[in-house]
Amino acid sequence: MSQAALRYLATAEPGLRWMRTYHRRNPQLDVLRAVEALRRAEAVLQAYPDAGRRYEDYEAVRELKITGTAFSLLYTVARGTVWVIDVRDQRGLRSAEALQAFTAELQAKLNR
Repeated sequence: MSQAALRYLATAEPGLRWMRTYHRRNPQLDVLRAVEALRRAEAVLQAYPDAGRRYEDYEAVRELKITGTAFSLLYTVARGTVWVIDVRDQRGLRSAEALQAFTAELQAKLNR
């Protein structure tokens, strides 16, 4: 079985920035461990794209927790690619905007 490609949509950029900022503001957290956990989550999704659970009422959106952090990856799978919609802080609601924007961005990419 071949690995799925993994791509981050532009909607995920604020979540990635927030994850980095959060770890910088909290020096008691191990930023290197968080980065490694993110890489492991990416590898899991490439090997097993359906590993995450369905996210709320979104039929095509799944969520995979980034182990050891307060963050998760919201993603969808299309054409053999895992499209990361957002890096979600599980303690907040920031991902709602990313979910609203992801459809338009993904449609534009798939219709090229």
